[in-house]
Amino acid sequence: MRKIISYINSTANGIVTGDPSNDKTNFMVWTTETFIRAGSKCVLETMETVDTILLGRRTYEDLSRPEKWPSVKEWPNADELSLDLGDKINNAHKLVVSHKQSHGSLPWGDYEAAKLLTGDDIEQQILKIKNSKGGDIIIFGSPTLVRSLTEAGLIDEYQIQMRPVVMNVGEYLFDGIKERKDFQLIDAKSLEDGTLFIKYTPFH
Repeated sequence: MRKIISYINSTANGIVTGDPSNDKTNFMVWTTETFIRAGSKCVLETMETVDTILLGRRTYEDLSRPEKWPSVKEWPNADELSLDLGDKINNAHKLVVSHKQSHGSLPWGDYEAAKLLTGDDIEQQILKIKNSKGGDIIIFGSPTLVRSLTEAGLIDEYQIQMRPVVMNVGEYLFDGIKERKDFQLIDAKSLEDGTLFIKYTPFH
């Protein structure tokens, strides 16, 4: 069975978005370039077993913008780390979960377009994909999707990059979770900028 991995950036008090009243995908309001670079190294290691990226609609719209990952080779300050990670991300299969139907394609620059998953049986669709052949599946950000799949017991590993900052605006990762969830710590290490990179698996 393929593993589903959630990778997300977080503040010390569990906020994982920007200001929902503005642009909640913009977590750069509480992070730094050092934090992003440290996380990129961790993601690149994780991507060694990944061939599919699963995204919520808003996260897809953010990451697929022309100035973001699809054009990493054109970034003015792109280094080897950015290019290597961009190559992994751009060439992975993309699946986008949305409650809205889309009549057009979901472009990703010059790379394979993302495919849309929609309907009332999203969890069943994802379980079918998880049971199919292929590499691991990673979720970037997408806290609403992460909550839904956590409730359904479909996430195998949580990778949280936690920055030492506290915010009072934004969404918490597990807002609205209906039942208690216990996790087992499998790894934790200190990164640059005082950041902690933590890995949990659900405790059964």
